[in-house]
Amino acid sequence: MIVDSVLLAEVTNLINNEAKFLDRRDWEKWLELYTEDAVFWAPSWSDEENIIEEPQTQLNLVFLEGRGKLEDRVFRIETGDSYASMPQDRTVHVVGNITVDRVQGENIEASGNAIVHSYGRHGCKTSGNMYEYILNRSFDELKIVRKKIIMIDDAVAGPIDIYHF
Repeated sequence: MIVDSVLLAEVTNLINNEAKFLDRRDWEKWLELYTEDAVFWAPSWSDEENIIEEPQTQLNLVFLEGRGKLEDRVFRIETGDSYASMPQDRTVHVVGNITVDRVQGENIEASGNAIVHSYGRHGCKTSGNMYEYILNRSFDELKIVRKKIIMIDDAVAGPIDIYHF
């Protein structure tokens, strides 16, 4: 598929900004990147080669449906009402290999990879993630409709929260 370089730059900028806002704990700007009906999903592995496919009925690392759920999560982080975030780990997201995989009307499917390094009371952790996005441009700017995070680690050491992905 031939991708318009302007579109690829716009998608890359959105994904890089998301990582930056997570690392800087700029929750308001991070939330603004998501649509009201957004889905933030990190499925678990069902076996060595397959991730779960039914988030409503199978075990997930994280499954938040609707921006309101993301806002609730941020509220818990900011108020100290999140065990996984007491105190909040410092993180660095290194995102790369961003591609536009498909454009269908207003929806854009994109993907990328990330290494997330975190440091906190549970020590240092580094994880590798594959990102799959559905973005929408029916707004003034691109917004995230769905983010699916596939952690290549199938064992999670310690609590995790939205900024660990």
